[in-house]
Amino acid sequence: MKTYPKLPFILIGDSGEHDADIYKELALLYPERILAIYLRSVNSTKRMSRVKGLFQNYKTTPVLFVDDSSQAVEHAKKMGFI
Repeated sequence: MKTYPKLPFILIGDSGEHDADIYKELALLYPERILAIYLRSVNSTKRMSRVKGLFQNYKTTPVLFVDDSSQAVEHAKKMGFI
């Protein structure tokens, strides 16, 4: 974020580790620069439940849980990101 201070970002990761926590923190620190957060769903009900709970009342940045990249691409096109 510091290296490219004027560049907006779309954060892409998965719900398996700490991506969701890091991305939420970044979006709270730089709300005008994070355009969207895309998290690929992993096959763990416990992890998905935790991650969805993390974003339950979150409204700063669009967050999309996807099964594959085509859903993220579709959303990015609809939003005018690509």
